[in-house]
Amino acid sequence: MITYPQLQLKNHFQLRALQGSPWIYSNEITNFAQIKKLPKGSIVEVRTAKNQFFALAYFNPYSLISARIISYNFNEIFDESFFVKKITQAKIMREKFFQKPFYRLIHSEGDFLPGLVIDRFDNVFVCQISTAGIANLSEFIIQALINIFGKEITVIYKNDFELRKMEDLELGVEVVYGKLPEHFTIYENDLKFNGDILEGQKTGWFFDQRSNRNFVSEISKDCNVLDAFCYLGGFGINAIKGGAKKVVFVDSSQKAIEYVKSNCELLEAKTNLEFYNDKVYDYLEINANIVDKFNLIILDPPAFIKTKKDFFSGLKGYEKLVKLALPLLDKNALLMINSCSYHLTQSDLINCVKNACFKNDKTARLIRSSGASFDHPVNPALKENEYLKSLTFFID
Repeated sequence: MITYPQLQLKNHFQLRALQGSPWIYSNEITNFAQIKKLPKGSIVEVRTAKNQFFALAYFNPYSLISARIISYNFNEIFDESFFVKKITQAKIMREKFFQKPFYRLIHSEGDFLPGLVIDRFDNVFVCQISTAGIANLSEFIIQALINIFGKEITVIYKNDFELRKMEDLELGVEVVYGKLPEHFTIYENDLKFNGDILEGQKTGWFFDQRSNRNFVSEISKDCNVLDAFCYLGGFGINAIKGGAKKVVFVDSSQKAIEYVKSNCELLEAKTNLEFYNDKVYDYLEINANIVDKFNLIILDPPAFIKTKKDFFSGLKGYEKLVKLALPLLDKNALLMINSCSYHLTQSDLINCVKNACFKNDKTARLIRSSGASFDHPVNPALKENEYLKSLTFFID
């Protein structure tokens, strides 16, 4: 039996962990001073204040979240078979909802594998590892994927995001198994998209917005639609599918706009299309007095609030964005705003819209609130896992 260093929880801090939260902070650990010299990512045995075994976690003294629980089994062995079990469980759940193999396969704490995200694009698996604990076990992830899906797969570690610095990890992108495909294709909502795995945002696609994009296809018939921060055109192309009369795509990335154009060509639609390689704020300001107004505007910005210190400036950013969008809306139109900032609550986002409408002499009615798609399960004991907010308002 493997023995691990022990981490003991403080009595008045342990309730959150005992109720299921996988995160343990340094100030919740009785013996932090004794274990802080452990190598980053070390497996530790979590014990209660009464010195009873509770869980196994990996520990990193460099991180704000010092330990993350990875198993409640005292005899767990962290090897290929461990990841085969976890990934197989996740696969079974996804296959209940998705007929095609394009989905988020592992959603970190939502699939009880904190620090690991895997997006599946058929036989291409794009992994993001955000913690030292998972980085130490990364070789087993590759072998587990081969075990489950066969030898003809491609595995890419896309670890180029700033969050890794909080765990004292290096940034980089690497094809760790198989060959990089000549063409990167995504299938979603019966639509086809081309993109870029290595240089695209995040894992190359945002599966979390699947159901929200499908909703756009349901409400776009005969509408003029603005897809702001369009990336590969997911929302706008779903609007085309739904029978939109006109769709305008805006993104600050020239490469993204080129991909949107090619993705629209795949659809062979007769919709009137316009493409703008602009900053969204600039586009909205320049077109404030546009004559041919929009019946539906979709705002899908990057996270404005990445840390708590960004909260108030981020709030102003969301409010300003809505305020600039409102003059471009026709009478009795729809506005969808999305936020992937988990520090921002749904109530905060609603208030941003309310304040912007007040300043523009508009009234708003919330008609739909939603989050991430089925392949982004939420750990009920970790509210931070529920990050995506998608709100649709009827504006008059």
